[in-house]
Amino acid sequence: MPDLPEIRFSAIDAAAERTLILLVQPDLALGPTGKAFEKTSGGRLSRAAAAGRFTGARKTALELLAPPDSELDRVLLIGCGDGEAVSEQGWTELGGYIMGQLAQRKAEGAAVIAETAKGPLPPEAVAAIGFGASLRDYSYRKFKTKKKDGDAANAGPRKLAIQGKDADKAARQFERLKAIAEGVYLARDLVNEPANTLGPVEFSAEASKLSKAGVVVEVFDVEQLTKLKMEALLAVGKGSERPSRLVVMQWHGAEKKSAKPIAFIGKGVVFDTGGISMKPAKGMEDMKGDMAGAACVTGLMLALAKRKAV
Repeated sequence: MPDLPEIRFSAIDAAAERTLILLVQPDLALGPTGKAFEKTSGGRLSRAAAAGRFTGARKTALELLAPPDSELDRVLLIGCGDGEAVSEQGWTELGGYIMGQLAQRKAEGAAVIAETAKGPLPPEAVAAIGFGASLRDYSYRKFKTKKKDGDAANAGPRKLAIQGKDADKAARQFERLKAIAEGVYLARDLVNEPANTLGPVEFSAEASKLSKAGVVVEVFDVEQLTKLKMEALLAVGKGSERPSRLVVMQWHGAEKKSAKPIAFIGKGVVFDTGGISMKPAKGMEDMKGDMAGAACVTGLMLALAKRKAV
């Protein structure tokens, strides 16, 4: 199953990670936690902001390393814009921005204080931040060399605590968004898998794993496809040593039995030689099939099944 980062939710006053993230609105408007830190630190946030010309504009960041009289490794100020005007999509994008900032700093974990100068963020916004952070953390790791323990290059933002109001409610809402993130991760993995390791047989095997989540999966081999007279598909497959496959996935999760079915058709060409002799040699080694359609359908099926289970 997809390898998502660890996202957890807790109260605002819970013990923080060594990297503290504060949301800042324009004109350096801080929430209660930020104001308290500003007071106890002798105005270090405003001084650093002035030195760095940081105003709290949306999707901007300012870092304070090892602040004195504190056990924190860093304080990261993130501009979030006008809190009341930010949509759920906006909070999702901000969650991605936060995770990107952490990735640049090789921070293994951090705590986001989900409040602005106007008060704590609603659970929907808190969950959306976690969703965006999950999507941003994606990396195709299957064939990457594993770093030695303690290697700084191996560090990354694989953990994020989001501290806010109604943490339990935010966590419940995040579970549904997490299901979507798992589907997105699966689709990305299938698209990124090299053509020499993901053929029709391997793809159908990956799709078959969705049966554990409640998806009905049928795999048609060459013999079955021949009986169905799917000659166009078979003709394309004859150009390869790898046999063709057709995967049909069904998810029966509609609230009403009378609901009309919706069908998605995704093309899964794992390696495309069409027109290869007419293309320039440069970049030919990157020739790969169009897996996007089949990958998206597979990811969608996983997301639907996971959301139903929540």
